[in-house]
Amino acid sequence: MKLKLVAVLFFAFVSIKAFTQDVFSLQDCIELGLRNNLNVQRARLNAELAKQDLVSAKGQHLPSVNLFLQSDFNFGRTIDPFTNTFATDEVRSDAYGIQGRWDIFSGASRYNRYKQANMGVAASRYDSDKARNDVSLNITSAYLQILFNQELLSIAEQQVNLSQGQVKRSKQFVAAGRISKGDLLDLEAQLAREELNVVNASNNLDISKLRLLLIMRVDSIEDFSVQKPILNVEDLQKNEATSSFIYYKALESLPEIKSAEIKYEASEKGLNAERGRISPTISLRGSVGSGYSGKNIDFTTGQTKDFGTQVTDNFNQSIGVSLTMPILNSLSTHTAVSRAKVTQEIRAVELQQAKNQVNETVKQAYFDANASKKKYEANVKAVQAIKESFKYATKRYEVGNINGVEYNQSKTNLARAEADLVQAKYDYLFKFKILEFYQGKPLTLK
Repeated sequence: MKLKLVAVLFFAFVSIKAFTQDVFSLQDCIELGLRNNLNVQRARLNAELAKQDLVSAKGQHLPSVNLFLQSDFNFGRTIDPFTNTFATDEVRSDAYGIQGRWDIFSGASRYNRYKQANMGVAASRYDSDKARNDVSLNITSAYLQILFNQELLSIAEQQVNLSQGQVKRSKQFVAAGRISKGDLLDLEAQLAREELNVVNASNNLDISKLRLLLIMRVDSIEDFSVQKPILNVEDLQKNEATSSFIYYKALESLPEIKSAEIKYEASEKGLNAERGRISPTISLRGSVGSGYSGKNIDFTTGQTKDFGTQVTDNFNQSIGVSLTMPILNSLSTHTAVSRAKVTQEIRAVELQQAKNQVNETVKQAYFDANASKKKYEANVKAVQAIKESFKYATKRYEVGNINGVEYNQSKTNLARAEADLVQAKYDYLFKFKILEFYQGKPLTLK
């Protein structure tokens, strides 16, 4: 059943937009897919979290300042903090002020945390680029699949047109007695099969369009079609590079390699930060405050001093410096340093794994591209030979030297060879574009 593509709708989790455009280039599809893809959106949000981690790391270099307000009621024996006398009845005492602390040295731990967070921002950006690349490659593959199915449909329609003309001529040949009625029936049966092939090719084209729309996270686009670029496969053969060259270019350009390298460097900063916890911490402290007490009596009047008087009388200021040397903290620092060392080793392994994966992928892609090239060249020669054979078979059929079965077989061979050539062309094109992508070139069909 042929799919009918209807109106553009983006609901809730899809960006709600209306599209009047119905012919999309590869770049249009990539841009739309990147806007809507959830993995890309998640990678972008992770990058935003990394930025907040960096802001937090910067803030660790600033002093902490706090306002304090405290009010207490005592109902038993206690020492009043502002009169320094014993009280046994109900006493209210208040304290107000501002206090601050600034760690001026902590073994470069905060500095290394800042450097680690800064590297985390860079790594998250590369992770975001990796997600964008994955989506772009998937869209390119789906886009080329549509072009491939369009050409298969065109071949199937050409076969139908050719068979329709041949059936028309064969009816005249039957009337003239040049071929038998059975040959005409064979041709009509072949025409019916080819008409079914057109239906199947049309369905495959619609399914490939649907797949691209799903990757782009678009519900549907009315009369959706893709722009067919001018593709010259022969030009691709002028831009070949060795697998070693492609591998080293990939190490320079692929974001997953950059991310793994930065994460390894960040793990080293993390290790230095944990080691910094062993060093002493030097801090500056200061405070400004005052207070009120219900037991603060004016001996002249015998009454409790009023609030304003006590705030003025009790106003106090302090400044100081402290040095803290860790001696034993339940092995938390030792454990943190050990964990940071293991993390650094993990990042080193992940970096090597990423390089190995790229090396294997590039070599496989290079081998696949060369194999596809050879297959394409062989199919070009095959189509040229089978076309000549079909022309000769057509002439022989029209003069009655071969029957309808032999003619149909020659025609089927030509259709199959043309389909194989189209498949080989797009397979080679995609794999060649993969090699260009690993060299840092943008995905384009121009």
